[in-house]
Amino acid sequence: MPFAVNYDNMMHKDARSRTCGQNFSMPNFSIRYKIPIFARNLYNRYYTFTTRTMKRNRTIFIITAMLLTAIAGNAQTSSFFTHTVSKGQTLYSISKMYGTTVDEIVKHNPGSAAKLSIGQKLSIPQKSAGPEQPSSTGKENNGAKYHTIKSGETLYRLGKMYGLTPQQICDANPGLSISNFRAGEVVLIPVKNESETPDKKTIEEKEPLTIVGTHKVKKKEKIEDICAKYGITKEELIEANHGLNPDKLKKGTKLNIPAPRKKAEKESHVKEIELTDRELFIKVEEYKDSIKAISKPDDGMLRVAVILPFLLDSYAPSEQGRMVEYYQGFLMAVKELKEKGYSFEINTYDSGHKNNSLKPLLSSGELDDMDLIIGALYSEHNKELAKFAQRKEIPLVIPFTSKEDDIFRNPMVYIVNTMQSYIIPEVATNFVNRFPNANVVFVEDTIKSNKQEFISGLTYELDKNGIPHTTVPMVSITGEERALPALKELMKEDRENFIIPTSSSARTLSSLLPTLVQSNIIDSIGVPEYKLFGYPEWQIHAKDMREQLYEVDTYFYATFYSHYSLPDVTRFQNRYIKMYNRNIQNIYPRYGMLGYDTGYFFLLAASKYGKELPERINELEFSPVQTGFKFERVNNWGGLINKKLYFIHYTRDYNIEKIDFDK
Repeated sequence: MPFAVNYDNMMHKDARSRTCGQNFSMPNFSIRYKIPIFARNLYNRYYTFTTRTMKRNRTIFIITAMLLTAIAGNAQTSSFFTHTVSKGQTLYSISKMYGTTVDEIVKHNPGSAAKLSIGQKLSIPQKSAGPEQPSSTGKENNGAKYHTIKSGETLYRLGKMYGLTPQQICDANPGLSISNFRAGEVVLIPVKNESETPDKKTIEEKEPLTIVGTHKVKKKEKIEDICAKYGITKEELIEANHGLNPDKLKKGTKLNIPAPRKKAEKESHVKEIELTDRELFIKVEEYKDSIKAISKPDDGMLRVAVILPFLLDSYAPSEQGRMVEYYQGFLMAVKELKEKGYSFEINTYDSGHKNNSLKPLLSSGELDDMDLIIGALYSEHNKELAKFAQRKEIPLVIPFTSKEDDIFRNPMVYIVNTMQSYIIPEVATNFVNRFPNANVVFVEDTIKSNKQEFISGLTYELDKNGIPHTTVPMVSITGEERALPALKELMKEDRENFIIPTSSSARTLSSLLPTLVQSNIIDSIGVPEYKLFGYPEWQIHAKDMREQLYEVDTYFYATFYSHYSLPDVTRFQNRYIKMYNRNIQNIYPRYGMLGYDTGYFFLLAASKYGKELPERINELEFSPVQTGFKFERVNNWGGLINKKLYFIHYTRDYNIEKIDFDK
């Protein structure tokens, strides 16, 4: 349902002129508001053994297996492939990565449920990669498989093995490169597309096309019309504009026009050529470079869809407040970038309640020409958006939730708020690198630990680096009489001592801090110096315990952080008040800052890099107010997660230090 928008006072009204939402002053640019109305069946019946027919059936099965092996050649036809566990991976994430279940993995890897280690080899049942995975054309399919690269295998031979071109394999694995094409790496093998695969597994030897001009696509113009106008074939036009979708020509798009090949060249002979991995990856990069010509329409305007639950048809002040504030911060970023000369068309939609489907919106065609989609809040909506984004090849930024399984099998998804299982190894690695001479004391409260995953990850790194650690109950170091002697016994004079509680609760922190502060004041028994290390949740408790956090020299890790003592935060707050005549909400994260950071970063990155966004996103120089960005792919065929990390340090001289490990 469209909304009338008064840009001076930004009062949103529906078709019956009912006032919806809030007043907020906005910059003068185009915004549209719309509300959308919103196997296993392989061979278990192939044969049935009985006492009388067992021998005959076994013979038939062995002969059939021999024939299948002969037909398959060297391709991996085993029902299993090998996965090597890397940092941050869990049984759950691995199961989602390959479309199987945790129970299935544990069944074939005894002991994996009890312990999963980096470098551990797992046998994964080979299943179809499912409809979410791309074929060699980038479209959905039901037959993709996984292949573990063996020693001696090359990209060229892998292509021949499955009847695919190297380009098709790389298209299905955006994270694959010369640096990680190695034994043990798993790659997705897309469904073979006969129309794209060279006959007899060969590479056609022909001269590269010569670009002689460009053509600006007109409204409703078809690819056949363009080819006829310049006397070239459809194949030649697509080759000259790699990444061009002939069924999705955008008005205003500039196309490279090649000179037509001579007939003799078109009938060129075909011969076997085996290129090295380096040569093949160079060719793949050359193809990617040619995308620049069609990455953006000629008008230079970035078309963006923002899909959030403004809940304009209901009353939900808490969620509405967060989403409006996020959007206000986002608009501040748009305004600043427009003042720097960037151009945007912002299309904003109310996704409604989580039970509402986005199918009416997604099938309307309104989002088909978007260059970027931002949203949504609910997982139900993100699943629909992720499938649409992959089908249309549009980057999808998910700013809020971290529990999105689509990240493991969809290369178009960007997760801003990354799941803790991927952050914890980064915290542990940075801890031991920054404090190599540490001595760690874990303190267990009577409250059940809610940070066991973190403790396990850090302990693993401490042991690997020979850093001593011990665990004591809270009661042993609290209390008037025993606290200080107990602390003295646990600390080491020649090391940097750290106390780390195993719970992030406010009660644990408030119970521990008085003892630690007291030992700093009463130093007559000579307790060695120590520091406190903890968790992102401490941002919430800091306003009530800030003085004590300063006194005990506190560190905690965080993927986002803001404090009004930091200059960038103060400047943002002043601009926000001036623009909207209100203060930002005192919650974590601060949604206005999150909207500004994600808006500025992704709008600028998409404007500068176009189709090269996933490869170049970390090149962007950006100083965030609250949320930083550092993206990595979860695997060769999946999406990108934000692994940016800070250590926040409350120093004894009453300063706050925001430690950025990438500077």
